[in-house]
Amino acid sequence: MSVSPALRIWLLVPLLFAAMLVSLLLGSVVITPAAVARVLLPAAGIAPEVTEALDIARVVIREVRLPRVLLAVGAGAALGLAGLLMQTVFRNPLAGPGVLGVSAGAGLGVALVVLSGVGGQLSSPAVVAAMAGAGAVVLVVMITHRVVDDPVILLVLGLLFGHAAGALTTLLMAASPAAGIERYVIWSFGSFALPPGIIQPLLLFVVVVVSALLAFWGARLDALLLGRAYAESSGVAARALHGALLTVAGVLTGLVTAYTGPIAFLGVAVPHLARGYLQSSRHRLLVPATALCGATLAVLADLLARMPWSARVLPLNAVLALVGVPVVLAVVIAPRRAGRGGGV
Repeated sequence: MSVSPALRIWLLVPLLFAAMLVSLLLGSVVITPAAVARVLLPAAGIAPEVTEALDIARVVIREVRLPRVLLAVGAGAALGLAGLLMQTVFRNPLAGPGVLGVSAGAGLGVALVVLSGVGGQLSSPAVVAAMAGAGAVVLVVMITHRVVDDPVILLVLGLLFGHAAGALTTLLMAASPAAGIERYVIWSFGSFALPPGIIQPLLLFVVVVVSALLAFWGARLDALLLGRAYAESSGVAARALHGALLTVAGVLTGLVTAYTGPIAFLGVAVPHLARGYLQSSRHRLLVPATALCGATLAVLADLLARMPWSARVLPLNAVLALVGVPVVLAVVIAPRRAGRGGGV
């Protein structure tokens, strides 16, 4: 019996909550499900007992793991949506925040602040600089897109933009003191380890609003996949919509990168995972599926990076690359294999 795409989306919800629960349970301190329930659900009649173990569980969950899990959910969903928007605008399966240099632009902004000693990697100037860096690259990409309409050439130019931003960052590092370089390198590894604050609920709120907006624009996004001429013949203001979508993608990428570091591969890999899972490219369905897949993958990658069976913590980008590289390879190789098969 085939499962409808809508039901497939609903099945992703319990999968995400299961991943979040496992991430709350496991770590250097193992917490029981009962303790998690007592800490998170006091209003449901599960009264917390005053014990030393429960006090430890309360601190670990509320101060460390829950903020980390919520940030992973928001960041994974945001980067997945940013990648989906870029792949739709450029009609290129390999487009994404990292490939088109948006993440590198945000990283350059943070480097200017951190390496110059103006502020730390999570300070307000760094956040503003990350947003400005991502916005600058998006602006350059938009201007280039008006001149060059070839998606392949634009993808190559995006890679060049990213390399240029990376080169400027390297020059800054060469002229910076060791303390600033250390802070920036640690930030560049990527991490969801952020203390509780306003960013977690803010990011989740932004993801929900953007998801609702993109689902409402689902038919317009579907038209963009068939080319600008078809979209405009269908009554879609393709040029204005391109600008709006790239702006949203830049804001999502800049906001996430400022707090988590440059998270690789999620933006490219997650939309393909969602398409393969749904067996559909309709954006009304693809948008929520991409957000849920991105959130789930980010939570699981963070759990693996924390290595619950060890005291060590792996760089998050290294773990995500192990997942993202096979997906990107499948995107490149699968059409070629299908083409050879069609000729037999």
